[in-house]
Amino acid sequence: MQLYRSEPSQQFIDMFTKQVGLSEEEFDLLLSHFKREYIPRKYFYLKAGQVCNQKAYVNKGSARTYTLDEGGNEHIIFFAFEDWWLGDLESYYTQQPGKLYVQAMEDCELLCISKTDFDQLQSQVPALKEWDIAKKTKSHFATMQRLMDVKTFSSEERYLQLLEKHPHIFQRIPLQYIASYLDIEPPSLSRMRKRLLGK
Repeated sequence: MQLYRSEPSQQFIDMFTKQVGLSEEEFDLLLSHFKREYIPRKYFYLKAGQVCNQKAYVNKGSARTYTLDEGGNEHIIFFAFEDWWLGDLESYYTQQPGKLYVQAMEDCELLCISKTDFDQLQSQVPALKEWDIAKKTKSHFATMQRLMDVKTFSSEERYLQLLEKHPHIFQRIPLQYIASYLDIEPPSLSRMRKRLLGK
């Protein structure tokens, strides 16, 4: 389904017209290749073993990205909210089966563009290629920061950091998933929250 300019969020429009610097004609060309997808709450956008063959922008909703260890235990890598992108970056660029699960935490409205279409557009609109390289670099730095946080911050520090970045997360994401992200047990997170709120 082709999207019209009024349908994407203002953040989506500003990202490409103001940050990337696309002209109106370039933006309209880009937008004509996006399709809208709906992912109901609890449904999967992507599962391990699938190839990630498109970029997906979160227009509305939230999702979680996680992996499974050998014992079948989930390890949440990050949450995505409006104005984030979903997918498995390694799978997208290598076109090999991915290792990540991406599941909707709320009903999600995604704006999606296939890798084939985006690759072709980069040759027509050079600014898109520059943006994609910058986005990959930013994602790499974010992953490294997440790893450093897990290795060096206490669970309380990680909790406070998460709360600072996403103050409304407890209204949108169930406690058990936030605890998994912080790598602590849900009862421990509940006790921590009560103690900090009591200060």
